[in-house]
Amino acid sequence: MRKAKPTVIQRYLNPVAQMYLISQIPYSVLLAGRGFSKSFTNGLSQANKVALMPRSVGLFTSPTYSMIYTKTLIPMKAAWEQHLGYIEGVHYVVGKTPPNHFARPWHKPHRYENVVTFWNGRTVVFGSFDRPALISGGSYDDVENDECYLIDKEDYDNYVIPTVRGTHPSFKDVPIHLQQKFSSSLPFKNQGEYLFDFYAKSKSNPEMYFFIGWEPNAKVQLGSTWMNVNVLGKKAILQMEAEMMETSAKIMIHNQKIANWGNVFYPNLDKRHWYTPIANDKVISAPLGASVKRDATYDIGTDNYDPTMPLHISHDWGWFNCITIDQQYPKEIRFVNTMHVRNPKTIDDLADEFIEYYRMHQYKRVYQWGDKSGNDVKANNKLNYFEQFADRLIAKGWAVYRQKVGDVEHMERHRFIANLHAEEDKRFPRIRYSTRCADLRVALESTQINKDDKKDKSSEDPKSGIKPEHATHYTDAHDYRIYHALKSLESKDHGVDQYSISI
Repeated sequence: MRKAKPTVIQRYLNPVAQMYLISQIPYSVLLAGRGFSKSFTNGLSQANKVALMPRSVGLFTSPTYSMIYTKTLIPMKAAWEQHLGYIEGVHYVVGKTPPNHFARPWHKPHRYENVVTFWNGRTVVFGSFDRPALISGGSYDDVENDECYLIDKEDYDNYVIPTVRGTHPSFKDVPIHLQQKFSSSLPFKNQGEYLFDFYAKSKSNPEMYFFIGWEPNAKVQLGSTWMNVNVLGKKAILQMEAEMMETSAKIMIHNQKIANWGNVFYPNLDKRHWYTPIANDKVISAPLGASVKRDATYDIGTDNYDPTMPLHISHDWGWFNCITIDQQYPKEIRFVNTMHVRNPKTIDDLADEFIEYYRMHQYKRVYQWGDKSGNDVKANNKLNYFEQFADRLIAKGWAVYRQKVGDVEHMERHRFIANLHAEEDKRFPRIRYSTRCADLRVALESTQINKDDKKDKSSEDPKSGIKPEHATHYTDAHDYRIYHALKSLESKDHGVDQYSISI
């Protein structure tokens, strides 16, 4: 009988990702564009540790558990299967107690909900920075960090670094033992600037720091998405570029740092205004990788959404209907969510989605703000847009109170909101935004002032190629809400802490 010849399977990993993968330097950093294969490479890196450190325990962190389960883990599993033939349930298990024939790690986890275990005892614990305190207290042999531009460096220093101390002396001669790896899209605006510090450290101390993907003043960055064109194909990258605003494409595709964002409409908006909600027990206990229909009960938290308080919503009307959702505290307005529908869906559909999402809200009172075009009455309809939306809520037991609406001159909005964001005037509350309002964030941070000294609303043109949720629609709803709610406070004595609410 002739022996079967082994099958040779060729696999591809772009050369920059290969260099990051094989680095044995204690602090190794990769900054690269979207679609670069960062997560796939992280999967290969974990497989390398399976081979070199059986029974070890590693930590894998991300800004949220949701990002791990829905984005990062999928390409990591693909790497394990395509390059190494690992099969889930045979070579590793995710989110459950491993079978008895698996080797046990030197430090056995107490719970397995957020854990991957391999057959030889290599164990990977997931950590999330929406609940960083859960990371502290453990001991790990290595750590890999994903999308680090969204991770606060102070939290990392306090909660992660002290835990990378090893679980057993048998690993002390393994070169990658105690290694800390950072893979990320390029930092932008005020997020993740600490990652650029690693570049300078890699030049002064290359034995301790490895850095690849970005170089200052380079015309073509090694971390460009185009470096992975052999995998993605030219068509896919060109389509991504066509959809993005120019500044976004420079950062997300070409991996170029943007020092000057132009004449921005919200110049004092920065990282202090954004917070990542602490994940509540419902989020933590959600089945690993399961498709969960999210509602407001997942948002409840002392730092986020309160179901016992009224909600404020603000509208921007049109073929793209959107609302911002916030709650008002004595010293803070906190934007907790956004919702939108686009043609052919209507105002009624948006109202129904709001009702469904907040069906468990205990204090069913809504204050309604927005664009004055909501007073328009559509043909053959007795109700205007505000009333049409409100009527559907009222039918489900909500009380709806119309607030002041109306247009505001663009530069007056610009001046007023810049003053709010500066937080130097004690007459006004702080404005805070949950990072769950991702579409609002993109819209606010990319809105410019045009040559006519007005908000540049060219992004709202369907021909612009910009997603409507990233255009200026959401920013207008946002502006109407805080301008009309707070403008009257300017008449109070300057410098005196006057702000309080009665609703």
